[in-house]
Parts: sequence; C-alpha cells; structure tokens
Amino acid sequence: MRVAFVACALLAVPAIFRAQDTSAAQMIVHRSIQTNDADWKAQTQYSFLRSDVSGSERQTFEVTMLEGSPYERLLALNDKPLRPEQRRQEQEKFEREVRDRRSETPRQRHARITKYENDRADENLLMQQMVSAFIFHLAGQEQVENVDCYLLKATPNPTYRPAVEKARALTGMQGRMWIDKVHHHWVKIQAQVVKPVAFGFILARVKPGTRFDLEQTPIGNVWLPKKFIQSVNASVLGLYGIRSQDETYWSEYRRAR
Repeated sequence: MRVAFVACALLAVPAIFRAQDTSAAQMIVHRSIQTNDADWKAQTQYSFLRSDVSGSERQTFEVTMLEGSPYERLLALNDKPLRPEQRRQEQEKFEREVRDRRSETPRQRHARITKYENDRADENLLMQQMVSAFIFHLAGQEQVENVDCYLLKATPNPTYRPAVEKARALTGMQGRMWIDKVHHHWVKIQAQVVKPVAFGFILARVKPGTRFDLEQTPIGNVWLPKKFIQSVNASVLGLYGIRSQDETYWSEYRRAR
C-alpha cells in the first residue's frame, strides 16, 4: 500500500529554512511534524475503501485491520461490483485468512505484525527524508476546500545526503505544501522532478515529468489520505523509457473494530 505518501506523518526531523522566513517556516513545519505523526499513528485505527487505478483498470478494495495487520478484500473492478461467484470467492478467502491468522503461533503472529510495522516505518522514513531534503519558504496563505492554509514552497537542500537509496530522487525535486493554520495538519502536497537524478545499480534515471500529488481529508480530529497521483518519467541504461501514472483514492473511513 502506498502509505509512503498516504500517511504524511513525520517524526522529529530537522528542517532548513531561508533566513528571511526562518522563524515562521520553522514554527509551522515543526508543529506539523508533531500533528502528522499523530495522524500517521491514528491511521491504523480505521478501516476504509481504497481504489487503485493503473492504466484503464480500477480495482476497489475494502481494507480492514485483521488480527494486527490489514487485510484487503476486492469489492469492485472498474467501478462494477463483482459477480456473485467472485464475491463468494472473496468471502471464502477472507474467512480462510481469519482462520489462519487466529490459529497462528506466537512466532508467526509476531513475524506478520512486525513485517507490517516495518513496512510502515520504512514508508514513514521516506517522508522524513522528504522534509530534510528541502529548504522551506513561507510563501503565503491560501484556502484549500474552505480550509485556511499556510503555503510553503520547497526547494532542494544542497547539503542533503539521502539516507536510503529510494530517497535519492528527492535531490532533484521541488514542491509545495499546504498546512492548515489551526492544527497544522498536512492538507495537500505537490512535488515534481526538476532535474534528472540517477540511482541504483542499473543506471536508472528519474527525469522531469515525474511528480506526485497528495490530498488529505479530515476524519474526526485527524487528517487521512484522500487522493494520491504519481506520474513517473524514467529511463534505464539511457535506452529504455518508462512512463506510467498510478492513482489511489481513499474513502469511507470508519473506526476499525
């Protein structure tokens, strides 16, 4: 699951700010770090629907917490409910998974939950890297769907050194963040590659045209992902071009039982 950009929650990561807006930007970003850390932790308390769009195919899943980690059950294809036979198969798969998880040994249960928590932590680390990779400027204030927000612009931090390989793409990106003025939730994020970045052992290169857009929505006292769109423009060995766009939508959040 693309929680890397769905969660938008951070631990205490230092940010670098330009001299002319250091105090204002620093205050806003550090408050948002604490707020979004709480949002990230709260996400595991909810079940929801998630639609994944790739090319012409759209799959909709019901995601529920089941014995300590999420379970995804397919509900619809291309916005059409599953046929009766498909629904029966999905129900049988779900019931089988319930039995399997409830009959796990303590070691098996620990391994499954640990893997899930490690995956979330790895994705959250990428968000931490995104913050430390940029220099932030307070660019003004704007409304996003009737929410008053601070607008921050982000430019590459020349002293940043990626802690993990997949964060290397951040060195060639710039973006904007909208943070709500009252509680400092992350409302919206946009980022795009502005210069090519090479990484990996096969000389892959991420190029301009690569971008992502994330929007969140209030659910009670927290903000959780609503929409994520990722466009990729890359090449491998300078010969093979890769272009793709994936979209993810979240809806119908409810407290997990």
